Amino acid sequence: MSSGPMRDGIFLSLYRNRALVGVLVARELKARYRGTFLGYLWSLLNPLLLLGIYTAVFTYVIPARATSAFPYPLLLFSGLLPWLFGSGALLDAAIVLSDNGPLLRKVVCPPEVFPAVTVLSHLVHHLLALPILLAGTAVVAGMGLVRFPWTVVLLPFALLVWVLAVGGLALAVAALAVHFRDLKDLLHNMLNLFFFATPIIYTLDQVRVPILHRMIQANPVTPLIQVYRDVVLLGEVPSLVTWAWATAVALIFWFVGTWIFSRLRETIAETV
Repeated sequence: MSSGPMRDGIFLSLYRNRALVGVLVARELKARYRGTFLGYLWSLLNPLLLLGIYTAVFTYVIPARATSAFPYPLLLFSGLLPWLFGSGALLDAAIVLSDNGPLLRKVVCPPEVFPAVTVLSHLVHHLLALPILLAGTAVVAGMGLVRFPWTVVLLPFALLVWVLAVGGLALAVAALAVHFRDLKDLLHNMLNLFFFATPIIYTLDQVRVPILHRMIQANPVTPLIQVYRDVVLLGEVPSLVTWAWATAVALIFWFVGTWIFSRLRETIAETV
């Protein structure tokens, strides 16, 4: 238990190996689109098609009432984008160490690098999809219905709490999945539950039942969604309470995740 990451921390280990992380992220992105006709354009087409489907369904098939001047599809999309980033990274983290078992056993490669690569590659996909949301917001603003959110300049801070939270959870999931092979199936079900318990397809003010409102408000993912949606779409500066809550959630997830990973780190290479 005297290894570098245990002594200096996972963050410092990742910083020392940042060049390796960068190379592996580039490899992951290239491998994902290798052999496809459109390549990286899928990063734009997928969210564009998703937004088009939601717009058609919730405008013409099942009309949904938005609680603001923004069309409901944009409200939904602004919650889905960060959720897809987080859930996709966690599901991939559940298999990333077993998939890279040969590298872990034969090459001196810190195991924390692989969950970090998973999170960062999903972050890149998120950033490539983000212009679709901003373009949709610009169109609505151009129609004179709303103002384009100047608060988008705060997006790096909103993304930082997401990266910290998802990064910590990804480390914990990756380490635990090596020892508990059915964790991915359990995680998939838990994410489905949390999806509906998080204000993504609805907003918190639409929940009228007091006990449900309190439960959803207590959901640790709720402030992360609220901060993101406020700055990237609604043009509102989140309250200090919301910022503090989101930051506290992110730090707790990060420290708990790195603690779990550090405790199991020495046994990873032997188990994968």
